[in-house]
Amino acid sequence: MSDGIVLDHHALLALGRGHRVLSGFIVAAHEDPLYTVIVPALCLAEATRSRPGIATHLAQLPAVEVASIDRIVADTMGRIAASFFPEQGWPILHAAAVSMTTGWEVATLEAKEYHGLGAPLLPVTGA
Repeated sequence: MSDGIVLDHHALLALGRGHRVLSGFIVAAHEDPLYTVIVPALCLAEATRSRPGIATHLAQLPAVEVASIDRIVADTMGRIAASFFPEQGWPILHAAAVSMTTGWEVATLEAKEYHGLGAPLLPVTGA
């Protein structure tokens, strides 16, 4: 079984600013074929809104996978949204759903946005 990490839009923006810990996840994925970095598509779209070009940059990194919304993820997101819809919206729900379906932590600089969603988190600081 492989291991990995899910990067939300906050992590993507910090990665674009050169965040060392987050960059380390990318390096680890390049060095270990059983380690995966997943970026939920809605998180990538949200990060692109603030930082145009980030999607092109990430597309050049072969160790980064973009998670689309398939039936299972859509079902998970819809069930979470039916219970309560976080004000942060669909990018947070997509990251949480990918995390729950993979069992991998969401690396984020804004852990409070995931309060009550049940996704495993890896809070990182802004440095």
